[in-house]
Amino acid sequence: MTTTLPSAIGKICLVVALLGACHHDQAPVAPGEPIPAAADVQVESMDIECNHLVDSILKFGACPNSDENDQAWAKNLAEVAQQSFEAGKKGNPDEPSQHVIALACHKASESVKHATERCVNGPRPKGDY
Repeated sequence: MTTTLPSAIGKICLVVALLGACHHDQAPVAPGEPIPAAADVQVESMDIECNHLVDSILKFGACPNSDENDQAWAKNLAEVAQQSFEAGKKGNPDEPSQHVIALACHKASESVKHATERCVNGPRPKGDY
């Protein structure tokens, strides 16, 4: 007697089920070396770092390769940032808070400096991104 379609499918399912039942998980991978923490960044006072940020934004807007939108964005952002910093000073933040604000301004300033460096090296690439 020849095998019929249902029994052939049944045999295939039985083989697959048995193979699946025999599967064993592999042992977990041993952990690697710990990643060292980033070095502490030495920052100036909150006022100095935040003024550096405003200066960096204005330098980005003055880049010869930036378009009108970038220049307007930089001008508006610098004004808003300056107003925000002045409003923040009125709150008299404590020393730890000032340090955190100085770190944030330093980090943002470094980012804008890199954007300015990219801008100075040529116009923004055209593409669908």
